[in-house]
Amino acid sequence: MTIWKHEEKKSTHILVKFYKENHGEGEYLGDLSDDVIKNMILDVKPNVNIDQAFGTLSYFGMLPLLVTI
Repeated sequence: MTIWKHEEKKSTHILVKFYKENHGEGEYLGDLSDDVIKNMILDVKPNVNIDQAFGTLSYFGMLPLLVTI
């Protein structure tokens, strides 16, 4: 799956968005395997339900992850 990643860091939280298409923001990460993408998601938010998160990205084309600091 082709992936772009956009990250916003604030004093209280980090917002990371993964996209399947170029939305004009973010860094192109390349055409990655499912396992690599799942590991990237878990690196951002280790306690996320990975099957649900990956399914959301696959179906909707975008996955926002909010991590509070």
